[in-house]
Amino acid sequence: MENESVARDALRDLESDRAALAGRIVAPAWLHAAFALAAAWYVLVPAFGESVRAPAVWGLALVLLVLLWLHRRITGIRPRSVGGRGWAVFAVACVAVLVLLVVSLGLVASLSPWWALAPAVVCFGVVYWTNVAFERLTRENLRRGA
Repeated sequence: MENESVARDALRDLESDRAALAGRIVAPAWLHAAFALAAAWYVLVPAFGESVRAPAVWGLALVLLVLLWLHRRITGIRPRSVGGRGWAVFAVACVAVLVLLVVSLGLVASLSPWWALAPAVVCFGVVYWTNVAFERLTRENLRRGA
């Protein structure tokens, strides 16, 4: 009987630790917006001339590395703690950005560079929403202890 009580106490403590950890990994809204702006910038790059495209993409890669490092520092989320549903949301975001990049390329080639703004705005919204969903799913995954 005493062992069962000790086990129940240990499980209750573990559950409260998981809940506390899940509550700590909330990223600030500016970080979600920064990821969304970076993705929108990537979709907008075709609107610029050839001389600007390559440096813009390399600069964007550097910005994304810094944002990923900041996200890890602020939230403490490691890739193994994300869970399957979180990775699925991440994959949806990546596919959406690539599709919107293709749309942007098509609009720039057939109409005007200004038309690249439309898929860039859509990209901002999609990436912001998926980033928030990714964080929520990661918190749920940590709460469950999966």
